[in-house]
Amino acid sequence: MDKIMNDYLVKIEKYLKSMSSSERLDIVKEIKSVMLELQNNGLSSEQIIERLGNPKELAKAYLGESISKNNSFSWRKFGAVFAFCRSFAGVSGMILLPFISTLSIALMIGGVISPIGGIIKFAGYLMGYDIAGITIEMGGFTAERPVQFLPISIVTGVLMFLLGRVLWKLTIKYIHAISQTKKTL
Repeated sequence: MDKIMNDYLVKIEKYLKSMSSSERLDIVKEIKSVMLELQNNGLSSEQIIERLGNPKELAKAYLGESISKNNSFSWRKFGAVFAFCRSFAGVSGMILLPFISTLSIALMIGGVISPIGGIIKFAGYLMGYDIAGITIEMGGFTAERPVQFLPISIVTGVLMFLLGRVLWKLTIKYIHAISQTKKTL
């Protein structure tokens, strides 16, 4: 391999730095293999680089594909979403992606905490304690009786968690749509 192709691979690796080292290494090996195959077919380094396209765009496609492989949540994937929007998503992605991904996490966490608060308030009521710090207020409605807390907190928690999951899936779909520029090697 000559300097032109090595420089291209270095750029690809730089743009993929938010990925795990094993994923990044696999991608670089794949691209290197394609380069060597094209070189064996008689293409010059310049022709190979032209065929592969802009290294940033190719890296963007790989990163987007990696993020959007499945809809499950992980903190590593959450960090990759931010790296993706910082590096590749453009102005709309710099605003929209962090907003919906952070909101999805907040809603999922709130969806777990809400029923826990309801259980604590209800358990306190059963033991004869009034836990004043745990309240439910929605617009003009305030749950006055502790017996109301448990069902309201469970329903609210489930709805928040489901909304958070939907927003997370939308985040992944948006990233997938942005990264559709991946060229077939």
